[in-house]
Amino acid sequence: MLKFNILTLFPEVFPGILQHGLLGKALSKNHFEINTINIRDYSDLSANSVDDKPFSGGAGMVLRPDIISKSIEANFNKNELDSCIKICFSAKGKKLTQKKLTNYNLNKNFILLNGRYEGIDQRVIDYYEFQEISVSDVILNGGEIASLLFIEALMRLQPGVLGNNDTHTIESFQNGLVEHDQFTRPNPWITPDHSEIEVPSILVSGKHADIDLWKHQNSLENTEKNRPDLFKNYLKKNKNE
Repeated sequence: MLKFNILTLFPEVFPGILQHGLLGKALSKNHFEINTINIRDYSDLSANSVDDKPFSGGAGMVLRPDIISKSIEANFNKNELDSCIKICFSAKGKKLTQKKLTNYNLNKNFILLNGRYEGIDQRVIDYYEFQEISVSDVILNGGEIASLLFIEALMRLQPGVLGNNDTHTIESFQNGLVEHDQFTRPNPWITPDHSEIEVPSILVSGKHADIDLWKHQNSLENTEKNRPDLFKNYLKKNKNE
């Protein structure tokens, strides 16, 4: 069972969305565990303050290293710190990708450090050797949403969490492309303005080779349109296509 130890100022955020759907079933079946640690509990400052003004000036406040360290030392021994995968979510971190997720050792537990305000004092990140990870090229108010995203994306890779393990092999990013379009009943769909929109005929033809070809071509088109960066890399690796 994987254990996610979450250092946060807002423990009430968890498990949140993770307790619903397939992830909720996995949580109830003990495929993973969430342990929240409230950083503010380890402050002995006035009003349990956890932040201070950044040296050199600038907007915002920075989480103090001493208080974060207290929360870590009170909850983990040296062996646990050495054996856990330690991640701090930060906009300046390395980009999280599906490939990176598949490379994580799922036999190890995680410590997820959630920042707030302007960020976290770099000294505590470096001292405990946290990996700095960015989940997107956007700025969030804190790391809690990033933690939820990370846990869901990682747990989907665990055997037995999804109903069909083949799902992983046909999803976006698995082969360098984003996924093809999806369709289901009814066919045709009668729109609110009474138009009829058909499913692409090839998908209901029963011709499996032609269907596979359509899906691949559609993936190429979607990738070129929505993720030109991925499309460029794909073409480099598949020059004959």
